[in-house]
Amino acid sequence: MIITLQYFAFFILLLAALLLAIRQMSIALDEVDIERFTLWTGIASVIAGLPIILW
Repeated sequence: MIITLQYFAFFILLLAALLLAIRQMSIALDEVDIERFTLWTGIASVIAGLPIILW
């Protein structure tokens, strides 16, 4: 039961981090800052791939 809750908390944390990264991507696009957009796209990609890598 505890392990299940830890996995759930971990995935909720990953989801929040991914949503934050997507928000930062949106802000970078609004400011036409391609370098920052590319950085946040890379960060979002790593966050999205973590569950597959860690599974």
